[in-house]
Amino acid sequence: MLKKNVIRSGWCLLGLALSACTLFKQPAAPTETGSSEAGTATTSADNPYGSAPYTPPANTAPAYTPNADTSAGYVGNYSPVDINAATHTVQRGDTVFNISKRYQITQDNLRSWNNIIDNNIKLGQILRVKPAGYVAPAGSKNTTTTVTTPVNTSSVTTTTNTTTTTTPSSSTTVSTSKTVSTGGVRSVSGIEWQRPTAGSILQSYGGSSKGIDYGGSAGQSVVAAASGKVVYAGNGLRGYGNLIIVQHNQTYLTAYGNNQSILVKEGQQVKRGQQIATMGNTDAKRTQLHFELRENGQPQDPSRFLPM
Repeated sequence: MLKKNVIRSGWCLLGLALSACTLFKQPAAPTETGSSEAGTATTSADNPYGSAPYTPPANTAPAYTPNADTSAGYVGNYSPVDINAATHTVQRGDTVFNISKRYQITQDNLRSWNNIIDNNIKLGQILRVKPAGYVAPAGSKNTTTTVTTPVNTSSVTTTTNTTTTTTPSSSTTVSTSKTVSTGGVRSVSGIEWQRPTAGSILQSYGGSSKGIDYGGSAGQSVVAAASGKVVYAGNGLRGYGNLIIVQHNQTYLTAYGNNQSILVKEGQQVKRGQQIATMGNTDAKRTQLHFELRENGQPQDPSRFLPM
């Protein structure tokens, strides 16, 4: 009898347990049907999520190519120029430095004459390479006559240079100068050189001195150390006073500073020993001639060229 009661109780507990499972059963997860635009979702063993695997788009952007280094290909323009020209047209490779070097002027002058800021110039720009009021000697005509006259059994050679310059006012300038001996003559680099004046040397080349300072008296003759063309005659360079620059060839030029007076004009041809100025003290504390000799624009020791 007891055994039957135990069996009956067991069946009752099993029934109660089944009823509870049915009552608390979790509903199935809702599903959505994809639209016709998205297409029909498919499943596979490798992709149970019903959508195609993600494929990144192809990279269509072009590969990066660094810009060519144009600075490595820069070539400065040092082509010859007409040193007597009043203006210069900027060409490829021109800079403030090489323009001023070719025209034998300072960079400061080039900037001030053309209102250049930060050395910015552009192709085709027309720059002044001479100060205001300068007239290029395009119509210059040089005539040289040499006359030898015996005086007291010695000969004096007089060179007369007649320079006719066509200007807007049709004026004519005549300059007459005689050759002056200041000592011996020395031939260096195919050019015959002589001292630019007589007198003692007050300051030799070296250190802060880019040339030689010759002492003398006010009004003393200053002569061309070698034959050439006057490319500058004025007082626009600070520290040089009344200054004359003579170009002898494409390599060499000489400068004569602190003069009392200037006796030649820009564009004039001069001979070695021809008087071009008188000694003075403009922009100097004493009467002197400051003389410089330059090779390709660089100062050289004049004692290597002049008879000392």
